[in-house]
Amino acid sequence: MEPALALPGRILVEHPRAAELFPTFLATAYPIAEAMVPLMEAALERAQGLATDDPVAAGLAAYLERHIPEEMHADEPGGATLDDLAALGIDSADLSNRPPRPQIAALIGAQYYWIFHRHPVALLGFLQLEAFHPHGPTLEVLVERTGLPRDGFRQLFLHAKLDLAHARELHRVLDSLPLEREHEELIGLSALQSVALLSEALLDVVDAAAAPAAA
Repeated sequence: MEPALALPGRILVEHPRAAELFPTFLATAYPIAEAMVPLMEAALERAQGLATDDPVAAGLAAYLERHIPEEMHADEPGGATLDDLAALGIDSADLSNRPPRPQIAALIGAQYYWIFHRHPVALLGFLQLEAFHPHGPTLEVLVERTGLPRDGFRQLFLHAKLDLAHARELHRVLDSLPLEREHEELIGLSALQSVALLSEALLDVVDAAAAPAAA
């Protein structure tokens, strides 16, 4: 999974138009930040409803009760990322009203389907994105090369630190849950699809930037 998700970031760092592309990269991924807490709340509610007879759901609920407050970086879900985008000159009101890229909508929508129509443990595959957190030194290079305001990178720098611990906790939870084969398949499918769709959406940003230049 790591090479697929790392590719867009590597292209961005090396791209001659990185200063132009970075705000679009961040805006493309913003709906994930916006949806993460509501997704976890939906999974928590469903897991709590199943917990009496389902030890996997019970363990998931306990984890989400701890983790949801850790992901609230502003009064509203995604608000801290909107602040970073505003520092980069992106109109937050316009972004909030704009539909997400189809890949991002599919990524988020799939999680709701699995939570309510299969098992909420699928969300642990989506949360695997935290294991592929930003790399602090690479962010420093990006700040230097783009010349963009450092305030536009606040959430990325924060997650470069926080997600180290979040990923360890996620993997500890995965190892501790009494997962059956169907749970493992669902988590794996969720993780692979999340990585594939996010990577595809970010690569589309690069392709869109290349098209006018080619023309």
